[in-house]
Amino acid sequence: MRSGLFKALLIAALGGLVLFSCAPPKKPGFRPDMTQAQKRLAVGDFQGAMDSYAAIAESYPGDKSVMKEFARAIEKMKARADGWFEERDFAAAEKAYSLLLANLYRFAGFEKSLPFAPEFLSRRVLECQERLSERRARQSLAEGDYLKALDGFKGLPQEVLRSPAQSAALRRIMEELKGLAERALARKDFVAAGKGYAVLWREYPMAQQVGLSLSFSRNDVDEGIKNCRTQLTREGLDQYRKGNLKEAIVIWQGLLQFDPDNAEIQKAVDTATEQLRKLQKR
Repeated sequence: MRSGLFKALLIAALGGLVLFSCAPPKKPGFRPDMTQAQKRLAVGDFQGAMDSYAAIAESYPGDKSVMKEFARAIEKMKARADGWFEERDFAAAEKAYSLLLANLYRFAGFEKSLPFAPEFLSRRVLECQERLSERRARQSLAEGDYLKALDGFKGLPQEVLRSPAQSAALRRIMEELKGLAERALARKDFVAAGKGYAVLWREYPMAQQVGLSLSFSRNDVDEGIKNCRTQLTREGLDQYRKGNLKEAIVIWQGLLQFDPDNAEIQKAVDTATEQLRKLQKR
């Protein structure tokens, strides 16, 4: 009896051993694949790299290796921005610093371990904007994009605008824009002239706040706007009365580019557009 019981136990044990030896080995834990994030970082796609690293960090919460790799990537982005700043490529530097600043929440888990603070990024963004303000303004003037000519100055704090360099740059651009508007008016390009006068009228208080003394008043540019508005309104009406609806619409739409709140002209555009639509259906 005991012999039979012993044999049964032995067979059961051997069977269990065989089953255990045939079981598949335990799979090792999956590790995050950072290849895509690394490639994006390498080619300078900082936003793409940031998105990739953030997604990995979210998928592997608390993973120290992921956080360490993410932190290294952030430091590389910042180092690249520093390099551009030193090379005086302020546009590229501003873009990179601004990206890091806007994504601070994504690396809050290791922000304290980084060798720079948010205040540094904010300061560098402002420094880049200071150096780019006149350059961007001149680019807008060269492209005829007068409505954006002073945008680079608008974002600067008043204490920066009051500095001799910035106030002198702002004065130069405003005086130059006034001259361009006058020349456009002389050649009867009322849309371009209107844009120039409109932005000067809109941003004149900025010049006053920083104590600029300009060769023209706000009333002067307001008169310029009125002149352009009158001319374009009349030209549009002339075309409308001749039955040239398309031409009238184009002229009035040009007026709306620098006088967007002109309800009368907007109504005229809507009316002419509806009439043109009905004619085209015939």
